[in-house]
Amino acid sequence: MVSKWVKLGVWVLTHPWRCLHVSFANGIWENTTEDPYKVDTWVKAKKKELAEAGICATVVGAAITASIQWNQTYDTHWSVLGFWYGALLLSLLSVTTSFHLGIYLSSIPLRAPDWSYRSAIAGDTKLGRYISLWILQTPTQLLSYSIISYVLGLSIMIISKLWEGPWGDDSKIALLYIGYCILGFSIYISTVIWIYRPDLH
Repeated sequence: MVSKWVKLGVWVLTHPWRCLHVSFANGIWENTTEDPYKVDTWVKAKKKELAEAGICATVVGAAITASIQWNQTYDTHWSVLGFWYGALLLSLLSVTTSFHLGIYLSSIPLRAPDWSYRSAIAGDTKLGRYISLWILQTPTQLLSYSIISYVLGLSIMIISKLWEGPWGDDSKIALLYIGYCILGFSIYISTVIWIYRPDLH
């Protein structure tokens, strides 16, 4: 039972990797002969995913930039700005890698007409396939870590009011925020368990 929850924790921390691995393996990795329709469908879905990751990262970066300008940000613990600057960097890198990977997938037929999508994306060796898999999920992974870093900074800024001063409105806000955190993370964890429920048995 414990090993199942440890496995679930690892999958949550590497959520994009796990989700991509399934479609990558079924669509391209395990096929000894290339199925043009299946590969083309996978490539189109991947391009759409990269575009959406880039848009989300842009929105997250804008939210972080606006948060950094709050007046109370500079009166709180130093780690808040540390987490937020780190989150901003990760979101920018997510946008950049999404852009470059999208260009790469679109240019394969033009750059190497005789080079199959399967060889260009998955590679011909097991190590090459794992490297390709890791690279293809980096935009989503960077975006996920950016959001986590932002939430950590926000939580420190709000919850630290419970012990930094006398009881007041800031303390009440912190307690209300904790309540929303419990609600939100409970829903998130339930969703993740639902996604991975077949693999937990």
